[in-house]
Order: sequence, then C-alpha cells, then structure tokens
Amino acid sequence: MHFHQTSGLFRGAFGTPEMREIFGDTGYLQRFLDVEAALARAQADAGIVPESAAAEITERASLEHLDMEQVAANVEEIGLFTMSIIDAWKESFDDAGEYIHWGATSQDISDTAVVLQLRDAYERYRSDLVDIRAALRELAADHRDTPMMGRTHFVHALPITFGLKAAVWLEEVERHIDRLDAAAERTFVVEFFGATGTLASLDHGGEEVQENLAAELDLVVPDTPWFAARDRFAEFLSVLAQIGSGLSKIAHQILLLNRPEFGEVTEHVPEGEVGSSTMPHKRNPVRSEFNGALAKLLRANATAMLEATETYDERDFTTWYVEFAVVPDSGLYFGRLLENCKAVLTDLDVHPEGMRENLDHHGSLIASEAIMMALASKTGRQTAHDVVHENAMEAIQTDRDLLACLRDDERVTDAMTDDELEAAADPTNYVGLAGTFVDRTLRE
Repeated sequence: MHFHQTSGLFRGAFGTPEMREIFGDTGYLQRFLDVEAALARAQADAGIVPESAAAEITERASLEHLDMEQVAANVEEIGLFTMSIIDAWKESFDDAGEYIHWGATSQDISDTAVVLQLRDAYERYRSDLVDIRAALRELAADHRDTPMMGRTHFVHALPITFGLKAAVWLEEVERHIDRLDAAAERTFVVEFFGATGTLASLDHGGEEVQENLAAELDLVVPDTPWFAARDRFAEFLSVLAQIGSGLSKIAHQILLLNRPEFGEVTEHVPEGEVGSSTMPHKRNPVRSEFNGALAKLLRANATAMLEATETYDERDFTTWYVEFAVVPDSGLYFGRLLENCKAVLTDLDVHPEGMRENLDHHGSLIASEAIMMALASKTGRQTAHDVVHENAMEAIQTDRDLLACLRDDERVTDAMTDDELEAAADPTNYVGLAGTFVDRTLRE
C-alpha cells in the first residue's frame, strides 16, 4: 500500500477517506474479487462453468474469504501479485475453486478491477465538480456588478468585476466536466481477451462471455484487447491533471487576492486551525496552497502514465506496473484537490471595499482609456489619445491626479463638461460588458 494511503501524518493532505477506500489495497482486492465473480456468472450463463460453481464463487467474493497474510506470503514467494490473490482465495473453496479465473489472464481481471475503481471515483469527482460549479455560479451572480481592478502582466490594467472573474472560472469548470465525462466514456470498458488477446482459451462462447461480463459490471465491450493500448488510462489521468491544473489556477489567483496588501478575498480558515508554529497571528490559506502542490503531482503522474503507453508486443509489464503506482495516487490527489477547492469556494470571503480601495490606488490614472474614449467622441481618437497621454505623463511626473491635470487643459475643458469628465474618470463606470458576459455564462 502506498505511503499516501497509510501515513498517519500526511494521508489527510494527499487524499480523502473515500478515495483511500477506493484506491487502497482493500478497495482494489474487493473489486478484483468482484470481477472474478462476475466472470464466473457470465460463463455460467454461457454454459461454460457450472451454475453451482458460479454461485459459490459469487458468495465467497468478499474479503472475509481472503487470507491477507497468505496473499502477502504468496507475493513474497512467487512475485506475481494477481496469482497470489487467486491462489490465496482458492484456499476457501472446494471443487468450485477450480472454476475461478476460467480462460482469463491476470491482466484481464486486474485491468477491469482498476476500471471499476476509476468509475467509482468518477462518480464522486463529478459530484464535487458540480458542487464547485454551483459555488462559482453563486459567486458570479452575487458579484456580477462588484467592480475590481483587472490586472495584466502582473500590474493594474482596467476595471473588471469580480463576477466576471468568477464567470471565467465557472465556464472553465463546465468544460472540465465535459472532459471528464468524455474520458469516462472511453475508459469504462471491460478487459477479457485471454493471454495474447485472442481469447483462444475458450473453445466457444468467447464473445457471449464478454457481453455477459460487461452486462454484469455495467461496462462496455471494446472491439480489441487493450493490454498494450493504455491510452484510456493515460487520457483519464491526463484529464485529471488538466482539471487539477485549472483548479490550481483558481487557487493561485485566490492566493494572490488573499494577500493582506491586496485584501480582496479571504480563504476561510476554520476556528482552531493553527497557521504557524512560531507566529500565533497567522491564518494561512493552506487549502489553496495544497491545491497548487497536488496539481504538480497530478501532472507528474500523467507524464509517467503517458510514458507507460509505449508498450512492447501484446503485453508488457515494464509499462503496466507503472499504473499500480500512478493510478491510485492520482485518484487520491484529485479527490483531495476537489474537496479543498469546494471548501474554499463555498466559504470564500469577498471584500468589495478592498477591491474599491485598489481601484482608487492610482486615482483617475486608471481611467485614462475611459477618458480618452469619451474625449475621442468630441475630438477624434488620435487627438484624444495624444491629449490624455500628455496629461497622464504630467500626472505621473508631478505626482498629481490625472483629473486635475485634465481640468487645467483647455483642449479638454472646451470639449467636455466637468460632469462628463468626472463620470469618465470613475472606474466603476468602465466595466464594459462584464455584467452581460456574466449573464451569458449563467444562462449557459
């Protein structure tokens, strides 16, 4: 079992209890037995194994009938973990044990068991993403018209609204849900093709068994074996990494706006949570920080899984074994990342007053484009640009407010009334179609 599943200190940071149940040893072993039992029933329905044997195999397909110490001893002796499971399990059977694993190869059962793990995890992943989407919809709607500073190239640019920022996050999450669904549709297939993918181990009824097995497990039968075609798992882990990166982007933006010198949002910190071992005042935004770290791990695992797609021949353990490290760990990381993101966005504290303070940081300089466009309607764009640019440079050099400089310029006062000039200089009047774009996103 992996460190991230067993460590008392760190397992909570790298996974959730539900994901540890799915991707831990017991989760894998139970699904392994579930596939073996489903195969026995599928073969009984096709008249290949006795109904009584299938019934007994199904009845004993639980961990209470599997000696874990014997499994460990078998692994130590023969090295092949799938056969170690089967040999230990068969000890609890009489004659019915002879029909376990009939016509199958180890990877048939193992691959299908991992598919069941991913499918169970997917259900929770999707549910969490829907909750994240709901939280973002609420933020976008509530702050549709909350003005804030827009930033490009790491510096102040032009006003936007916080609702628009949340809407950008929201639409990306919508696309992530679509990506996850599409990857799931291609990933959730059964593997039952025998040693080299020909299913020669069954004299007859091979296709019928495949169909029966897929129906038992609510999976799809692929046209060809995928022992040496690992693109399904590679896609699934790559999608997890892409979604994780998108949610990490949100986390990093929140971390920036959470800085005291910005003061625009605050990640809620539960009462009693200690921020620092030496600075009692600290309340650290650790969930967003952890998400940045988890996204890096997801990307590393996706890269490893892509490496594992370069298989040789019809089966290749040098690549297959990679999956037993990266698939469960990615499953854990992604589950924790979703939980963190959901907690942050659901309880995010938004500070409109801090946003307004930052909007006013440069005085009316931030409204230079708005003033230029208002003046352009009177004088023409190029003239307006030259006039406002000249006054903006003077304001910067003399440490005066741009509006004061413009009021001293007859080229401006002859063209615009003071009320028009003041309205143009108000940054909250220059958020363009931000509200419209929010509404459009919420309708979608």
